[in-house]
Amino acid sequence: MLVADKRLSADYSDSYVRINERNGHVQLKTGNEQQLQRSKEQHGQPNSFSKFPLNSGDGQRKILLDCGGNIASTVELFRETYPGGRDFIIHSFEIDSRLAPYFNPFPNHHLHCPVGVAAKDGSMTAFTEAAWSPTRAKNNGKDMQWGGGTLFVSQDEAQNTDTGGKRLLNVRPTIPVVDLSLWIQNHTTKEDYVILKLDVEGAEYDILKKMLADGTFGWIDKYYGEFHHAQPVEGWTVEEKHQLANVQLKEHGQNMLDWQGESRNYADFVQMHPVRVPLKSPGIPGGVYDNCGKTTKIALAFAVGMNAKRARKVVNTISAYRQHLPVTLFIYGDYAELFPEDVKQWKTKFNIGIREDGSYPNDHFSKLPANWVRESLVSAEVRLQELGIQPEYYLPVQLTKTVINEAQKRGFRLVSPTYEFPPKTGMTLEDGNYYKYRDVERIPKALRIIYESLITQSHGGFLIFDTDIPDTRMNIVFLLDYLVENSGYKLVSIANCVESSLESKHAVEEKAPEPVLL
Repeated sequence: MLVADKRLSADYSDSYVRINERNGHVQLKTGNEQQLQRSKEQHGQPNSFSKFPLNSGDGQRKILLDCGGNIASTVELFRETYPGGRDFIIHSFEIDSRLAPYFNPFPNHHLHCPVGVAAKDGSMTAFTEAAWSPTRAKNNGKDMQWGGGTLFVSQDEAQNTDTGGKRLLNVRPTIPVVDLSLWIQNHTTKEDYVILKLDVEGAEYDILKKMLADGTFGWIDKYYGEFHHAQPVEGWTVEEKHQLANVQLKEHGQNMLDWQGESRNYADFVQMHPVRVPLKSPGIPGGVYDNCGKTTKIALAFAVGMNAKRARKVVNTISAYRQHLPVTLFIYGDYAELFPEDVKQWKTKFNIGIREDGSYPNDHFSKLPANWVRESLVSAEVRLQELGIQPEYYLPVQLTKTVINEAQKRGFRLVSPTYEFPPKTGMTLEDGNYYKYRDVERIPKALRIIYESLITQSHGGFLIFDTDIPDTRMNIVFLLDYLVENSGYKLVSIANCVESSLESKHAVEEKAPEPVLL
């Protein structure tokens, strides 16, 4: 048996939204006026209110309705990876007021919290978790902090006001709920492009039934979500839930696509992100290249870090060198997002490669599961594509099987430094052998480290500098002069180096003796 509070004392249509002007955008947070005032007093939010704006009808908008916002995992995944995702207006509905801060970093976003979605306007009890503590019991047998909550619980859970039952839902405020079907029709138009994500722990059945009856799917262009057939919902048997999901929706031409924000996946992720690296690009997808074959070629590249000031100094110095050189700049996705004008200017002079979405401490990236690695790579690729750049070569922070596999799926060719500055192996830079010296003394020491690395390998390869290291700018012109005038090496592009690596490999394979069969 299900218990749900369905008192209709609160009318959400008369509630207010708080307008928070932050960095040039507007964030709207909904709830009743008393709740908003209390939140303002607790968190210091500006006391500025206005009615929620109705649809203006001025042309097509792109809108994501994030129903069941939780810790903004859907907002983050959508913004980072969904094609054109940064152009969408996002409305998130979340019943747990504790989770509101998670949405604050995102612009062009409207947070309705604590507000639930339902089949009619009114108010209901939200069953949510208490704050975590080290002595907290397990949630449904698992050690997890669920976040969010539900509008529907079993009889046992409803009666257990002390611990909240097996899901530990012992925080139970009364919150406003909105008729989602009516809200969609009142706040969007059929000309808008609307994506609905509905993950609301059992409330979806009443909502979908009403949307079908109201014809509201005529306003929806794409439907993501999750069904909770095991969730107790008043008035619904398990069979009726399956009937709605598997028959009625399909009879109306609707197909729900699975969305799992917490595991960084949506059902059509692969289809939405086809491989765009040209097949003719030198190298093979997922191939790892760490040399230019048995040649005297050097491919010079720079791992552009997140310190924009240092990166600009390095790149501007290279740009002013007395002759144009085939240099590659490997860029983080976050750098492209935060400093797009830099990257747009750089792409006119240099080849642009890809790094991850941003920097990761120590070896953290190598420990991430596949979907997290995929999100990082796709996010970085999308940021560069937004600037008209399709990267082909990827400089990973670490090489692991997972990293290689995910790069292969994106069509990337991986570059592993043959030589790098500062060196990570061999003679590393320490106070006693490097940093204690003046600039004029450190320069030849750095050049000698690079020279000795080159002669040790006795063949060409990828020479990569980190722009976050201040000495990169100091050393670069002297290094270029050495490479151009005295080294005996030929500076080539990344692509040329990869081609030479492949040619050398093929030559070795062709010369290999036939196996002797015994």
